[in-house]
Order: sequence, then C-alpha cells, then structure tokens
Amino acid sequence: MLRSQHLSYKYALLAYVLFGLQGLVATGGALELIFPDIPSPISYASGRAFHLNISIYWPLIGIIGAVYFFFSQEAERELASLKLVTINFWLLAGTTALVLGSLLLGFTTGREYLEAMLPLKVATAASTLMLCYNLICTYRAPGVPRNRATLISMVAGSVTLIVFYLPNLVSYAHPTTDEMAKFLVVHVWEEMSLELIGTGVLAALLLKVAKAERKAVEMAIYLDITLVALAGILATGHHYYWIGVPAFWLWIGGIFSAMQALPAIILVYSTIKTAQFTTYSSLSARDKITITLIGCSTFYHIFGASILGFFMAYPPINRFIHGTYITSAHSHFALFGVFGFLILAVCFYILFTEVVLGQKMYRFCQMAILALNAGLLTMGIGLLLAGGLQCYFWRVIGLSISETNELIRPYLFIRAFGGGIYATGSMLLTFVVLKSIWPKIREIFRTSGKIGSIKYDDIRHLQQLLQELIKKEKEAERLLIKIRKLSQVAETQNKLKQ
Repeated sequence: MLRSQHLSYKYALLAYVLFGLQGLVATGGALELIFPDIPSPISYASGRAFHLNISIYWPLIGIIGAVYFFFSQEAERELASLKLVTINFWLLAGTTALVLGSLLLGFTTGREYLEAMLPLKVATAASTLMLCYNLICTYRAPGVPRNRATLISMVAGSVTLIVFYLPNLVSYAHPTTDEMAKFLVVHVWEEMSLELIGTGVLAALLLKVAKAERKAVEMAIYLDITLVALAGILATGHHYYWIGVPAFWLWIGGIFSAMQALPAIILVYSTIKTAQFTTYSSLSARDKITITLIGCSTFYHIFGASILGFFMAYPPINRFIHGTYITSAHSHFALFGVFGFLILAVCFYILFTEVVLGQKMYRFCQMAILALNAGLLTMGIGLLLAGGLQCYFWRVIGLSISETNELIRPYLFIRAFGGGIYATGSMLLTFVVLKSIWPKIREIFRTSGKIGSIKYDDIRHLQQLLQELIKKEKEAERLLIKIRKLSQVAETQNKLKQ
C-alpha cells in the first residue's frame, strides 16, 4: 500500500458523507416544491442552489481522491508531493463547506450552477490546479510508464478540468456569452473533463478487479479519449439552441450528442471480452458491490444519459421540452446515474482496501443499491411524466404556467416519493461506510500509516489459497479411500488364490 493511496481515503470518506447529506436535502426540496406554503427557514432558491452545488462538489471530491489512489497505482510509485495531496484535501473540504454554507445563507451571485462567490470559485480552481500539477510532476518522473493509457487519460482530464473552469471566474454582460461560459463548466466539465478522468480511473479499477487484458483496455481508452474530446466539446451545442447563437449549432449539437454513448460501450465491451474472473459469485464482497455500482453507472450512461440525451437534443423536439421537467429527469440520470454511481464504486473500493466488509454490512449494501436504483427510476419516471404533460399543457394548448403546475402536481408526488426511496438508500449506504470505517477514523486522517495490518486483497488471496488447500485435501482423501478399497480387493483376490 503506497502512502499516496492511504491519503486518498479521506477524500472517499468525505464524498460519502456529502452524498448522504444530498439525499436528505433533495427530498426536502421535492416536498417544498409540492407544498410551497410549508414554513421553512431556508428559501426554495437557496435550497435549490445548495442541491445543485453539492451535486457537483461531492463527485469532484470523490473523483480527485480516486485519481490520487489509482494514478499512483498505475504509475507504480508515490505521487510527486504527498504534502500537496493533504493540502488539497483541506482546501477542497473547506471550500465546499463555505460554498454550501454561504448558499444556505443567501450569499449567491445568481448564476445557475455557478452561484458561489468569486473567492470560493478561485479556491476551487486552485484545488484543480494542485491536482493537475501533482499528476504532471509524477507523470514526468523517471521510471513512470508514460505510454500507459490510464495515466494519459487522467492527466488529460485534470488539465481540461482547469481550462474549462476558468471562464467561470469572469462575469459577462451579454446574456448569450454568459450562458455559453456557464455550459463550459456545467456540461464540458461533466461530459469531457470528468469523463476523461473517469475513464482512466474506471479502467485502472477494472484492470485490478476484473483482471482484464491491459492491451485491449488501453486500446479502448485511446479510442474513448478521441470520442470524449469530440462529443464532450461539440455536443455542448445542444445547450446553445435557444440562447442567441448561430443556427449551425443545431446540427453540431444534434450530431455529436449521438456519439456520447460510444465511449462507455467500448470500454465495457473490451473489459467483458478480456475479463479473467470466472463468475460474479467468485468475487469478494467488496468487489461484488464495486462491480454492481459500475454496472448501474453503465446502465444510466447508455440509457438515461446518452439515449435520452440524444432524443432531447433533436432540435424539433428540444424546441418544446427545453427547460421542462424532462430536462430535470435527464440531469438526474446523467449526473447521479453516470458519475454518482461510478464515484460511489471507486470510493467504496478505496475505503475497503484495508477494511473487511462484513456479511451483514454486505447485505445492507445490496439493499441500499436496490433503493438507490428504485428511487432514481421512480424520480425519473415521475419527472418524465410531469415534463411531458408540462409540454402539452403549457407549450401546445397554451395554458398558463400556474394552471400547468396545478395539473402536473400529482406527478411531482411520484418524484418526491422516489426521492424518499433514494434518500433511504443513500443514508443506508453512507451508514454502512461510516459504521465500518469509524473504528479506523484516526488512522485515515493521519498522513502516514495503515488502517489495517493486511490488505483486503491479501485476505481474499489467502482465503482462495485456503479453499484450494481444502479442495486438494478432499481430493487426497477421496484418493486414499480408493487406494484402501483397491488394497482390500487385492487382499481378497490373494486369499482366494491361496
């Protein structure tokens, strides 16, 4: 276990804590939308801003921790600066707390998704800069395999993470320019920068868990990098349709949105084709949960984000559904369904590297994942139904927005019900993590040391060796029984001859 990997534990733990908190806040916001007269100490606008920003920051914290863990694993050495890893964590944790706290108190710039005050945005940019600097210095160190696709993907993603965040630091007088700059962060961060980083992290994880063939996976990564770069930047055009840009963005946004399902399909296909583990049941409890979460991420990536996103990006359809609850359904599937499940998977794998997951906790994890999927699908269906009726009542037959909201209110109950199921799953999974990790909490926040005397992978390997020995012992026992029977037959035959 490298020290760099040990330092990433606290990133993964904080990501899970914020993930559990998000479920509670989101459910409260869904109820307030249905019952706006319920007294609340926090305004709906502040609660929505909190929800949007926490949904960006906890995946960011989780993916940065995952990069530190898997980059050092793939580079086969410590990161260039261990001190910078710790400084980056506290800067990012403090920035996140101040951003969320200030939004709850109403301190906002008023730009959707980018509501944080300028000093806090600068602090976020500094965190991504630290990540990029540390990765590049490590990548350039002697002995690092520089042609390794996992490393290249993570470095490329960290560079673009800074480049496309910088436009957020400036305000723009013209609303069209401001909208374009906003989607460089909201969309390109998610669908290019985080996807580049996520591809490298996911590939490194699958190489370890599924024992996939490195050559095939790396070929898939290089193809993914090309597709992600094209689709991630140019597919942003489907956000530009109605904000005052030239009409050619209608074609660009529509065409390149169709490519966004390909990277996930290619990587998963290459992994399944070359995977060396025999069956799902042969995996350890930790690896079963990890693979299940990755499977959930892949499902929503293909169906919830890419296919639904492509359908929404078709201009004649987008003309009617733009800005409705259908967009909200897509954003839930895309942001949590894709990156949420992926980051939960890698953070779960990290946290249980040196801690054994008990059988009872494993069952709780299965229940939590079931609740997360049931809640997310219920929310998505409710939002799709509400959005479809919203399009018809508001934009087809011309009812007022207040009349439309009254007619679609029952379907928002479905959304809130799904949110409650989702929140139950998120709190249960967070409980499992905190309950299992809490006895080792001091060791996690130390800059050096281990939280276990032996790695979880080593324990699993010992268990497999023990099972093989037991199997061999049973085979030897059966062989001895056969030998005894043959010797008895031989003795009987000798007696008969005599």
